Amino acid sequence: MKRISLLAGGALALFAVTASAIDHQVVAMNSPTRHFEPSTLEINVGDTVTFINDPANPGFHNVESDTGAVTQFRCANGCDGDGAGGSGDPASNTWTATVTFPTAGSVPYLCEVHGIPGGGGMYGTITVVGNGTPTLDLSPGSLSGSADEGATTAVPLSIGNAGDADLDWTADTASADCASPDVVPWLAVDPAGGTVVVGDPPTQVNVTLDATTLAPGVYNANVCVQSNDAANALVPVPVEFTVNVSNADEVFTNGFDP
Repeated sequence: MKRISLLAGGALALFAVTASAIDHQVVAMNSPTRHFEPSTLEINVGDTVTFINDPANPGFHNVESDTGAVTQFRCANGCDGDGAGGSGDPASNTWTATVTFPTAGSVPYLCEVHGIPGGGGMYGTITVVGNGTPTLDLSPGSLSGSADEGATTAVPLSIGNAGDADLDWTADTASADCASPDVVPWLAVDPAGGTVVVGDPPTQVNVTLDATTLAPGVYNANVCVQSNDAANALVPVPVEFTVNVSNADEVFTNGFDP
């Protein structure tokens, strides 16, 4: 996939997130009831959360992300797979574990001993807010297709978001320069706009090439993608369309008129 982005800008954005990251604390409590304190928390992309088994009254707990969480973890004495020998098995010592949250979205979690998946019991939710920018992720960088006279064909265009804020986009056509879009009769896009939320899969756009009114030959135009990615606000996608002589015309030309 061809990612439309600026490496330097990405590096600066990463530095900004890292430099301003905040560590939050969530305590696994035993009294007056078993619960996480706080049970709901809003943080920024790049922040960390340190989970603590209450030092004053430690219980037999751990902390594990629920199904659908944008960041997955299982922690107690460190975290499973942390590269440092950490273990997410429930434990009753005064354990701590720190988790980084690099992706915007919802992170429900629970104690696997005392929580109920989907909500209930010893359960909490962390909301991770994107504090960066959208990044247009466009594939392919050019399109080509062919069809016989009078026929149509469609080619796919993928519009994704590699950033940490929602990407808003629109697409139109231009016979020449995308700075001056115009109607290209043989070229259409569907859908012609939308939003790619952080963490969602790319939107698949159908680009239709229509030879209904075209003579055989090669035709060129552009699909023009505009977005709120400031580094790539307008990206032209060149389109080449080859219209072939129809089979019926070839038969007639060769003297085999049915």
